[in-house]
Amino acid sequence: MLPSELHAAPLLEDTGAAHGLEGTRATDIVIVGAGLAGLTAARRLSAKGVRVVVLEARQRVGGRTLSYELRDGRVIDVGGQWVGPIPGETTSSTIPGQAVQRTQHRVFDLAKSLGIHTFKTYDSGSYVNETVSGLRTTDSGTRLPIDVGDVGAAETVLLWNQMAKQIDPTHPWDSPSREQALDWDSLTVDSWMRQNLIPPGQGPGSETYALTTLAAQSVSGPCDPRDMSFLDMLVAIATAGTIDNMINTGGGAQDSRFIGGSQRISIKLAAGLGDRVVLGAPVRSISQNRHGVTVSGDGFSVKGKAVIVALPPTLTGRIHYDPPMSEFDGGTRDQLVQRTPMGSTIKVQAFYPHPYWREQGLAGQATSDRGPITSTFDNTPFTTDAATTSSPDVSPGALVGFMDAGDAREWAQKSMAERRKATEATFARFFPGGPDAIGYLEMNWSLETYTGGCYGVFFAPGVWTSYGPALTRPVGRIHWAGSDISPVWNGYMDGAVHSGEVAATEVLEQLAHHEVALHNEPPGLKSTLR
Repeated sequence: MLPSELHAAPLLEDTGAAHGLEGTRATDIVIVGAGLAGLTAARRLSAKGVRVVVLEARQRVGGRTLSYELRDGRVIDVGGQWVGPIPGETTSSTIPGQAVQRTQHRVFDLAKSLGIHTFKTYDSGSYVNETVSGLRTTDSGTRLPIDVGDVGAAETVLLWNQMAKQIDPTHPWDSPSREQALDWDSLTVDSWMRQNLIPPGQGPGSETYALTTLAAQSVSGPCDPRDMSFLDMLVAIATAGTIDNMINTGGGAQDSRFIGGSQRISIKLAAGLGDRVVLGAPVRSISQNRHGVTVSGDGFSVKGKAVIVALPPTLTGRIHYDPPMSEFDGGTRDQLVQRTPMGSTIKVQAFYPHPYWREQGLAGQATSDRGPITSTFDNTPFTTDAATTSSPDVSPGALVGFMDAGDAREWAQKSMAERRKATEATFARFFPGGPDAIGYLEMNWSLETYTGGCYGVFFAPGVWTSYGPALTRPVGRIHWAGSDISPVWNGYMDGAVHSGEVAATEVLEQLAHHEVALHNEPPGLKSTLR
């Protein structure tokens, strides 16, 4: 859907990875998934002299990061793309005094070590907010368009940050107390808002409900407020410090973008591993015994001492395990992954001859409760001259928007032509007076077989307090990694890097002690697996 001069194609660079695998191969540690988590774990283990094989189902690395290259060599991201707050930045808050400094230094430092640098997301000018009352602009430095005098919405953000501060994201099922966790986990975000918004009883249709829904969706899978446990939302906020850290641009999670695209981090990591990364190798089964693990796919198997599965939790449930994981924990892990849906989002982008909104004093950032696009950003590609990238005359200009949750499910059933028409009409509604779009690009992550949705996982009521410990707990020689299980910056690239580091450390400790950390293992398996 792009004219020839803007033709975009997936960023393909030779990493030296193997394509496909046949027969049996031996290694020390097998890693399933070549996203940021799996590749980070592989890099750390390799640096310690541990042999690794990384098995990736796709014909590319990067997981939920995916970069496209325009004909002129510039890059646009169709997956995860932002990093922030970055080291040295000052964070801000909607409510004065609530700022919490929590940078995404892991992924920032990793990228820097690989020679990948960042540039600022365009954030100059006014933001646009659309509610039932119509369009308005705000010059606020925070992303959520709330005045402190707006008692309902402002008080809600204040309360959510205060509640999240009480959560320990390493064990939220009993923090701040078991009783409180059970109470919060019995509610959906929707039911909490209906009970607690000021004035009480507000539901869909009120401006306060709309504003808080936008805030909730920005920290969820994304999903609708009726789908998500209130405790799960608080856990997500706790992993980032505050809701402001998650939704803000300058000094927040959308502060900066990676020059050359975020997928380049995984590409560089894979290049350092060479043919230890195998593409086009979906894993079908994992077996374990006292000798180690065997990880198998179509026509191949890899034997090792342990395995790190770096996939979204729901995808881990598609692998066959022998012996069944239920023999280790009474079925807790299996029950958990049946309850870990991915969020729904379609990332849409329109290209223009130049970023005309900048001439109007607008940042290209909008929020809306009308849909089908609920948030936008200026996504103009980086040029080699950073000053040119910030100019209103750079060509092309780009806006990125998100069809989230219910909007994503509804519009996924329509044609691309209909989505393009709706996207361009919505952008024109937010930022009127511009030229016609000259190109369109979209990515529906729910169609990705080896992802299943974006941005990440969300939990319904009862999941955290019933199954939470199984999310990260190893099962015999099987360890878990991925952004969705990280207690810091959960669902973000920084969380993926952290989880890969943790999994690598767990495996190294296991190898050092020459035994498997089993949890509630059946007596008959002790001699088999130790």
